[in-house]
Amino acid sequence: MISFDVGGTFVKYGLFDQSNIVKKGKYKTERNDKEIFLSGLVSRIEELDEVMPISGIGLSFPGFIDTDNGVPILAGAITSINGISIVDELKRRISLDCPIYIDNDANCAALAEKYDGAAVENHDFILITLGTGVGGAIYHYNQTIKGHSYRAGELGMMLIDYGRSPNKTLHELASTSALINLYKEKNKLSPEDEISGEEIFAKTNDPKVNEVIREWSKYVGITIFNSVVLLNPEKVLIGGGVSQNSTLISYIKEALSTIPHWKDFMVPIETCKHHNDSGLWGAYYLVEQQQLK
Repeated sequence: MISFDVGGTFVKYGLFDQSNIVKKGKYKTERNDKEIFLSGLVSRIEELDEVMPISGIGLSFPGFIDTDNGVPILAGAITSINGISIVDELKRRISLDCPIYIDNDANCAALAEKYDGAAVENHDFILITLGTGVGGAIYHYNQTIKGHSYRAGELGMMLIDYGRSPNKTLHELASTSALINLYKEKNKLSPEDEISGEEIFAKTNDPKVNEVIREWSKYVGITIFNSVVLLNPEKVLIGGGVSQNSTLISYIKEALSTIPHWKDFMVPIETCKHHNDSGLWGAYYLVEQQQLK
């Protein structure tokens, strides 16, 4: 079985054999050219098919995903494939006779955590991914809630700082990209300078960096508070690359502690077991789930 976790920056892929990753890798996402994007998927499928027979393909995608027709309605930063049936396009390009399934990346991450992660014992939880943007999944009564037009859980589109930044969404305020941009702004770096969220968290001994993370964490805290007030879950899980840092949760809890009403709605906040690989594992469990139906 092959799973793909398509992100705005990288496409990660894995070859699975009975819940074991046989091979995995990643390559840079082509956002602007549909044919190059699709050929990247096809070449990995053909490469992995030579390693072992493929029984199914799972795709974890950003944005609004029509799971019934295999269509990314709006695929985040990957604008070249908006409205295109990725499932049909791939079936036309590969010789394999196997099912292909697609879902939103945060929904896939929620599946991974429910089947084999931090939410195995939970029936109601929220998962928030912090990456190029902010993703969200609502898992309620043992299923992900998709909404009537596949837009449920799009937490990244929330407006939370209407006084100072009326049109900025959570993507621009609470994502890892937002943390990086804030760090560059405070340190007078150019937009072209490269640094990752993980590298910023590695600098927490620097008081200035600490303040940057605290300022950013306030937006993450507000995201969690608003989501919990609305949905009353058993717990909230945090995923994405920065979730691998052991200090992230303490920053978030510090931010939440400044919200007076948090004590009335407080639930556990934990990181995903699969961290930045939640989408990859989720795409695998997506195929497993569909094949069991």
